[in-house]
Amino acid sequence: MDEREIGERVKGGIIGVIKGTGQVTTATITTIAEVVRTTVKETSDTGGVIGDAATGAVKGAIGAAGDVSGVAIDTTEHTMSKTATAASKVGASVGNAAKAAVLGTVRGTSEVGSGSITAVSSAARTAVLEASHVGADVTTAAVGAIEGAIEGAKGTAVTAEDAASAAATGAIEAAGEIGDAAALRVRRAVEGTIKGVRVVADSATGQAQRS
Repeated sequence: MDEREIGERVKGGIIGVIKGTGQVTTATITTIAEVVRTTVKETSDTGGVIGDAATGAVKGAIGAAGDVSGVAIDTTEHTMSKTATAASKVGASVGNAAKAAVLGTVRGTSEVGSGSITAVSSAARTAVLEASHVGADVTTAAVGAIEGAIEGAKGTAVTAEDAASAAATGAIEAAGEIGDAAALRVRRAVEGTIKGVRVVADSATGQAQRS
């Protein structure tokens, strides 16, 4: 399977899970992560590229979140407060989708013993870019990706600090492709302590504007 096929498979596998609520909730994160984990592992088992699996899985997860949440926005009466509420739900949904996708990626790559750190960075990078594409807050996606990396690292050979650093680096560099302001916002959102883990990004992107 190539990246696009993987994305469509993941999207198809989880869209039914989130359709009932219209968003990705904390209750569905585990289910989505399992779909991603299985897809990544099967991609490796059939000789596929792990990086493509990670990227495709994140695109599929966030694409599903955007599609389902977008329906909620389109059908909401467009008062200022209701539109703001709907937009907030999209942001939360995409953040949870990013967390679930990276969580599943870490677990899947760990099981096949190949490229976990690189895959985590690619997954976080994709999460931020895809969040931008669906009009969601990129900082929410970045933080979600890091939370997924930290949680996914538990019980694996990858440390939570290394996983968080890889995710933060990918997220910040992706934000830099969007623009200087986005890079600064994402850096400020991810640097520090998340879920009890000190997060240090291995990237200079966004640093120049911080003074």
